[in-house]
Amino acid sequence: MLEPMEPSNAIARRMLTTAMALRPGGFPDAIRRRLEHARKGDRDAAVQLGVLLLDSHPAQSFHLLQGAARQGAGLAAAALLHHARNHGGLWPELEHWLFGLAATGYPLAGPLKTAMAEMPRTSRAPVLTTAPEELERLDTAWPTSEASRTTLSETPSIQSYNAMVSHASCDYLLATVWPTLRRAEVFDPVSGRTSLDAHRKAYSTSIPRSFQDLAIARIVACMSACAGTSAAFAENLAILLYYPGDEYKPHLDCFTSDDGWASAELAAQGQRRATSLVSLNGGYGGGETKFPRLDISWRGKKGDVLTFNNVTGDGAADPLSLHQGMPVISGWKALASLWLREQIPGTDGVAQRAD
Repeated sequence: MLEPMEPSNAIARRMLTTAMALRPGGFPDAIRRRLEHARKGDRDAAVQLGVLLLDSHPAQSFHLLQGAARQGAGLAAAALLHHARNHGGLWPELEHWLFGLAATGYPLAGPLKTAMAEMPRTSRAPVLTTAPEELERLDTAWPTSEASRTTLSETPSIQSYNAMVSHASCDYLLATVWPTLRRAEVFDPVSGRTSLDAHRKAYSTSIPRSFQDLAIARIVACMSACAGTSAAFAENLAILLYYPGDEYKPHLDCFTSDDGWASAELAAQGQRRATSLVSLNGGYGGGETKFPRLDISWRGKKGDVLTFNNVTGDGAADPLSLHQGMPVISGWKALASLWLREQIPGTDGVAQRAD
């Protein structure tokens, strides 16, 4: 359905390559297809690939982002800051772009200005050469869940992974969703609806599959892989933002049978088997993720992943998985949160059930 619209519709191009990436083994082909879009002038494609490839293919990333920034893409200029950090400092053209971006109300303007103030200046942009064969190795951008793993608990399984998501990807995700953040609500298993509740003080939003691009899909794939499953079992990616005083009091992520909505949900889609979190920023006080019944606390650095199982070996809700987001004392804290199901969720990552 999307392919006939590919030449003329930017949204169709994005959705097409995301759909390709969600197929088993389809991510490398999706990257190459998106690269074709970028070469034909699709600015958004250039930004997404520039962010996605920043660590694994820096030269290719640099040229994509520089081209998009010259077309006026603010997110490309923000991502180029990471290149400046790795290659000698800010050059005049980038500094001009970044000051312009901060003046537009860019949501991460505060951290952006701090980073600029701390960075040396250089007279010209770095020269990064892209080898032709580099384009044949784009599949190396696919994530792995084996690097830098620390086991915090065997039962339930609680695992921490260092530096799994790039800083550029964290910034890109936050800047993309920031305008959609709203006060978070709490799910009521009796009614199957959500509402504001003092138990949870934060801002939140979610990203359905149809709104994901390759840069965001990679984050979801990485989070899923760390939890030992595939992105096919993931609900919509949630983004959480906590200001001073905000917290999420002790709770379980899984459902319990109730002869009502929750039981129907369990029968239709299975349990929320695992949870995967990514720390999207640093520089705040408090805000640890705590497991009070295990005396375990986690506060990851930017790009770190935490995964934990919500059920026991026989599939029952595990009371030891009780956890909480401790109050933020200073600054602000941002997390990406993903629930992984036992069964594949319905259309667009939303759990569905028969009435």
